[in-house]
Amino acid sequence: MRTKATEMRSNRRATVEQLTAQMNQGAAKSVSSTTVQRTLLCMGLRSRRLVNAPMLTAVHRQDNARCHTARSVCAWFEEHQDEFIVLPWPANSPDLNPIENLWDHLDWVVRAMDPQPRNLAQLATALESAWLNIPVNTFRNLIDSLPARLAAVRSAKGGYSGF
Repeated sequence: MRTKATEMRSNRRATVEQLTAQMNQGAAKSVSSTTVQRTLLCMGLRSRRLVNAPMLTAVHRQDNARCHTARSVCAWFEEHQDEFIVLPWPANSPDLNPIENLWDHLDWVVRAMDPQPRNLAQLATALESAWLNIPVNTFRNLIDSLPARLAAVRSAKGGYSGF
């Protein structure tokens, strides 16, 4: 016989109301939707909504970020041009920005904390702790994935690349 927790996990797209009705079906004692929702949270199951990402415009596909066109920055690049190689990729592409992956990692770590931070000070402490404890392999994997990311963005001509 399946446990109630297994039933709740089996249909991950069910709403709290649907799960409550399913739990109460044929039961001698009914439970409220609040109880079901609290149980789901204790099990680590949180609700998610599908969100459509905004379309990339031509501005997002070109390297025309203001910080890259400031005179002082351009002058610095010209002065130090023999010290590094400037790669031709779009500056506004989130697929090429490894910090986005690190923010995602931090979000995952903080959401997995028990108990959850309850105020801004606790959240800042939790984020700092999570940042300082990012495994070295996470950084290595991000660095190693950059050539593949660059190739994917180039083949997508600056559009969505799947990373």
